[in-house]
Amino acid sequence: MAQVEAIVASVQGLSARRDDWNSLLQQLEGQADVLTQNTKNIDLIVAQLNPAIHAIGVAFVMHLKVKSGDRNALSEDLFLTQVKQLLLNGDAEQLQFLRPKVCEICREFTETCRTSSHAMFGIKALVAGVEKLRPTPEHLTSVHGDLLQLCLVAKCFTPALPIIEQRVLKVSKESMQARDFILYFYYGGMVLAAVKKFPEALDMFQLAFTMPCHALNEMVVECYKKNVLVSLIAQGEVPTLPKYTMSLVQRLCKSSCAEYQDLAQMVSSGKVGEVSGWVEKHTDMLRKDGNLGLAKQALAAGYRRSILALTQTFVTLSLADIAEQVSLPDAAHVKAEILDMIDKGQLVATIDEEKGMVSFDAEPEKTNSQQLLHKLVSEIQVSLDLNDKLRQVQDSIGASQAYLVKVSQQERQSRWGEPG
Repeated sequence: MAQVEAIVASVQGLSARRDDWNSLLQQLEGQADVLTQNTKNIDLIVAQLNPAIHAIGVAFVMHLKVKSGDRNALSEDLFLTQVKQLLLNGDAEQLQFLRPKVCEICREFTETCRTSSHAMFGIKALVAGVEKLRPTPEHLTSVHGDLLQLCLVAKCFTPALPIIEQRVLKVSKESMQARDFILYFYYGGMVLAAVKKFPEALDMFQLAFTMPCHALNEMVVECYKKNVLVSLIAQGEVPTLPKYTMSLVQRLCKSSCAEYQDLAQMVSSGKVGEVSGWVEKHTDMLRKDGNLGLAKQALAAGYRRSILALTQTFVTLSLADIAEQVSLPDAAHVKAEILDMIDKGQLVATIDEEKGMVSFDAEPEKTNSQQLLHKLVSEIQVSLDLNDKLRQVQDSIGASQAYLVKVSQQERQSRWGEPG
């Protein structure tokens, strides 16, 4: 007990001034082995500390608790409560001082919430964790992916949207691994697809599977599968992979996703009727991949594009004729699709139920000049901001010692034939 009191006193005495934090960390590291042997003392220490002013001490001992693996079902609720209090009330500057350890705590917290059906409990804490651990809003941390995962498990997407919509331009290197990049964009794409923001979801999936890599992993393959389905929903076709995609990814994704490639070929060939059969044939595979819902939406999007294509040729057409041309089962299904499209503003038409005829009208102007101007100004501002960021990166690289040495060596070699 005296040892616990000594540690608490050290934390309380050395937490106030940033100049003392390194000394505090050294003292805690000296007690790490002893604390790991008896993790009950960790709970005693945490109970006597205030995360708002002693976040380094709380985070350090909680990290020891995570690394020890000594948590049973009886202490699970206590662990979740301790971490939640640390993230919600902890001092942001102190948490950033121990960012790698706090990120590991958040990863274990996320896994515990997921497996214990407490996903909703952890969302608010991880939102606070993201905001406190990132040096700036433009920084990406491993906690971003943890938050998105819990939002998906809980089917609560609203807290995730502000995080995803924030442009990411920098990375907290000391707390990130390659898988954290892929998971962030993968989970982000799934969240955006769940809220029907398919163009944005497509961007996220594409960023995930086009990252440089030396070996194909399952996450990349899953990203590509969802990329195919979301492309069919958003664009009606699967675009050619970007030129910067690794040749390994291009080759192996296509061979590992042959069934999805067949689907893309059917849609691009206008064989919407065959898509329904494909979905029925591969229902088990789609359910296993977690893509059955996206596949059904891709099928529905194909029907709707076929109906919209008819408006380019016909002014009036019967429900039965539309059903035949777009491969829908009957007139009732066509009517339901058209009514839903009208309700969502995708189609302007009137249905004569007595005659079973549909009249397609000219599409009205969807946006007024004021809305268009506002959107244009917004897009221009985004472009200007990105241009400023690129210029800052260019200036930073141009002033770096490594770059200057490399350029100097290349100039000497080109002028005098000296070896580089």
